[in-house]
Amino acid sequence: MSGKAKLQAGTHGPAVIEGPATALSWVVGGVAAGVRWGLDALGTNGMLAGVLVVIACQLVTRFMHMDGLADVADALGSYAAPEKAREILADPHAGLIGMGSALLALLAQAAAMASLPWQLVFFVPVVGRICGIVVAWRGFQPMRPNGFGAMIIGTASAWWVVAWCVVVVPLMLLVDVPWWRPVSGLLVAIVVAVVLARHCHRRFAGLNGDTCGFVIEVTATVFACWMAL
Repeated sequence: MSGKAKLQAGTHGPAVIEGPATALSWVVGGVAAGVRWGLDALGTNGMLAGVLVVIACQLVTRFMHMDGLADVADALGSYAAPEKAREILADPHAGLIGMGSALLALLAQAAAMASLPWQLVFFVPVVGRICGIVVAWRGFQPMRPNGFGAMIIGTASAWWVVAWCVVVVPLMLLVDVPWWRPVSGLLVAIVVAVVLARHCHRRFAGLNGDTCGFVIEVTATVFACWMAL
């Protein structure tokens, strides 16, 4: 997502296989809910169910967003100037802060998913991706003129987030939990996304694909933990 991976001609498989696989990687909420529903049907619950759901989510996205979380955590943890911080973001190797942050996020997600019904599991990745739109807001600038970040950052209106909330909130109200729990969780996640995106924009003098993955994973974790409390 950050542009570290280079497009290699001739390395892609048949479109009939890669097309559905790519589409599936962005429908993570359905995958998570489906896996949790199947595990419930098999009588698998507790921490094991939460771990398996998180594994399924990461496999279908090929750890793309978790890679962003680790890279941004390393860069923020360095307290370096923007130029040096961008070099850390571009480094293909993850440091101790990045690995630790990724591990803690995965543990928190697994523990939270273990206590949520499959209907709420569906909304965890969905909320993360709604918050990812915040990074693409028109008020932000990409770090570089090329790469994935340049394609999306600075292109989205704040109304896009509102529109998706209008779509998602009625679905949340169908779940058999007090209405204020998922709605407040969504609002908290969006506030966290705004704070993180603004902080990264200031620290790195722009945003990139890694910051998008960072915000998606952190806000999904926040929403999952909020719902599990």
